[in-house]
Amino acid sequence: MSGDFIIDPRGKRDLGFLDWSPSRGMLHRVLEFVADEVEDPELAADLRDFVAGNYAFLSLSSYSEAQGAEIMRVIREKLPAAVEEWFPGDEGARQNIAELVEMVEEAEAAPSE
Repeated sequence: MSGDFIIDPRGKRDLGFLDWSPSRGMLHRVLEFVADEVEDPELAADLRDFVAGNYAFLSLSSYSEAQGAEIMRVIREKLPAAVEEWFPGDEGARQNIAELVEMVEEAEAAPSE
């Protein structure tokens, strides 16, 4: 089963459709990692609830502009190294996460509203 992570942070425009569609297990692993790394305890709790509920669709627009920015920062700055630890030498996993990081970078570079 797959998951969908829509990279559509509040406060940005002209994004097009940025949809990362990994396996649900990979989506949950990434969100658990992000929950452990964000500083906002409310955001961390919400991400953990998402994983515990076994949900498959997440949109950054569901979060405040600051929360979306924090999620994207963790993905861009910390996730690639974590994936290397989780799946050493797994080019497929590395490529999957690289796609997510590219989408995050595109969203961060988009013009503000």
